[in-house]
Amino acid sequence: MKDAAWLRPAQQLADRGLAWVADDRRATYGSALVRIAFGFGALVFLLVHFTNRQYLWGEAALWAAPLQSNGGFSAPFTAFSEGLAPVPLTLGYLLLVGLAVLLTIGWRSRLVAPVFLVLWVSLLESSPLTGDQSDNIFRILLLYLCFADLGGRWSLDARRRARKAALHGAPRPFGPLGTPTFNARAEQAGTLLHNFAVIMAGTQICLIYVASGLYKAQGALWQDGTAIYYPLQLSHYRPWPELADILVANPFMVAVVTYFSVFIQLFFPLMLLQRWTRLIAISGVLSMHVGIAVVMGLPFFSLFIMAGDCLFVRDSTFEAVQRRLRRAASRRARPVRGAGQDGVRRSARSDSRSYQTSLRD
Repeated sequence: MKDAAWLRPAQQLADRGLAWVADDRRATYGSALVRIAFGFGALVFLLVHFTNRQYLWGEAALWAAPLQSNGGFSAPFTAFSEGLAPVPLTLGYLLLVGLAVLLTIGWRSRLVAPVFLVLWVSLLESSPLTGDQSDNIFRILLLYLCFADLGGRWSLDARRRARKAALHGAPRPFGPLGTPTFNARAEQAGTLLHNFAVIMAGTQICLIYVASGLYKAQGALWQDGTAIYYPLQLSHYRPWPELADILVANPFMVAVVTYFSVFIQLFFPLMLLQRWTRLIAISGVLSMHVGIAVVMGLPFFSLFIMAGDCLFVRDSTFEAVQRRLRRAASRRARPVRGAGQDGVRRSARSDSRSYQTSLRD
């Protein structure tokens, strides 16, 4: 009996964990935001560099061939290697643009995401000078989330599934194929796979933050609170020189931003354990990356990691925000509709009086 009493808390914790991964799909809105951010960010990147594709990844980029081995990637990530000729490069590039569009709108996400990942990594690794640290975050998170339900929200996939569920009375991953029991078990397996993929992606984000915080804490410039000052003096990280000068003009502000970036990254996983500290942690890292995107001119890096941060926001929070936005929209539209209805009523009463007057006359 004593042994059972000692084991009871651990058993309850295991039951709660099993229920968390098996009962319902978690972070479906966060996963959808990752899909949209990754697809849209890649689309913008590809369109911006479309006219220079020959110099970056085609035959005109063969001067960078010795650098291709740095990534250590082999098949299947070699679709754009060794400088493609103009026609194959353009066709492959347009295919990648189309896949980015499909990923953004969420069409057949389970099939599109892995193909897009392979071609995206192939393109960037064929010319490593075109990438930065955002590429690592992109490929790692998308590799995990290829096993998640990226099309569960805000997508064409979600609309198609809703129609199937309404037709059959229950979710059916295989549509008319298979028995109801087989489809139910496939849906359950998809839920487990989705939740484990979300856990792995969230763990990777926490490792990135903690490792970054630990490396920062070892540096002398981070310890004395001046580290933020120096990158803002480099031309590559000064897209808005006047804004950068304003931020570094105050030593106290430089120290606050420096120490804040260290502590928010170092303690990010621990702050996720409680609701009010979770709000501080997520708001803090989002604010930090907005600053990096605007002040230092690193929009893609910030966009991709901010999308990953949304995995830690519960679906109930997104749903509450959606309800508030809908209520606000309905309140704004209601007076207009009311005014229109009152106008119709007044017009009808006026027409009735005119008709009655004509009858009396």
